[in-house]
Amino acid sequence: MEQWTRRAALTAVTAAGAAALIGAAPPQRGRRDVPSAPVLEIGTGEDAFTAPARTVAGAVTLRVRNTSPRTGTVGVVRLHPGVTEEQFRTRLRALFTAEAPADVIHASRVMMATATQLGGASHHSGIVADATVTLAPGRHLLLEYLDFMPGIGRGPAPGAEYVRPLTVTADGPGGRAPVPCGTLTAHESADGAPRFTLRGRVLADQPLRFVNAMREQVAEARLYPVTDDAVTEADIVAFFAGEPGPPPVDFSGALGATPLTPGHEVVLRMPMRSGRYAVVSWVRALVDARPLTAGGQILLTRVP
Repeated sequence: MEQWTRRAALTAVTAAGAAALIGAAPPQRGRRDVPSAPVLEIGTGEDAFTAPARTVAGAVTLRVRNTSPRTGTVGVVRLHPGVTEEQFRTRLRALFTAEAPADVIHASRVMMATATQLGGASHHSGIVADATVTLAPGRHLLLEYLDFMPGIGRGPAPGAEYVRPLTVTADGPGGRAPVPCGTLTAHESADGAPRFTLRGRVLADQPLRFVNAMREQVAEARLYPVTDDAVTEADIVAFFAGEPGPPPVDFSGALGATPLTPGHEVVLRMPMRSGRYAVVSWVRALVDARPLTAGGQILLTRVP
């Protein structure tokens, strides 16, 4: 049901034109002797994906320019020892095409054993967004997640998805992440239910830190405008649970962070307009294969 719901919602927007933990050091915020994170310029669109092939270890900013409604969810992963790029592609596609709950849970666990997902930027076409991630030395992959989602992305043949190698070296002093105006955390409640907590504020064009503090669950944070002031968190949870009705959020205004392995964080900087936003997650739970937001991981916030 989640796969159908996500595909239906995002395909409608398009038609309208609109893992194991690695020991990477946390971003070095506030140290004046450490330079700002180097910027990697990345372009994604209908006909091309451009990205640098090398960078230095430490905090690195992915500056993603998206020119198509069928692209714009760019992240970085680090493959686990012995895993090939071809295996990663095959397993990620299997995750996004799985439908039966048992298959979804199995594919999710296989992906967690395949790569550490380090975050990235997810946003609609025509804008630029930053995602500052922390990279350790070694071989990584930059990828367009939507290429692996049938009915949502460009629909390339297996093996033709936008995936590019990124070599991270220990050369140079590394960088520091920007100081955030707020911290959004994905975590579990005392009874194990998925939740979001916000400390500080979400401000337009200001850095926002996203942390995955869940015990073993990959997390993401997708922010959608909410244009109807009558919409409640319960309305959004019901929609993600598959209840019929019009979308309670504006899917054409998608912003946020790509999947993130537990214990990692990313600092986002996104062009947001004033108004209400819903923070949600399409990631499917390891316990029942439902979207985490269907289980209560939802937060409504207002950008001044």
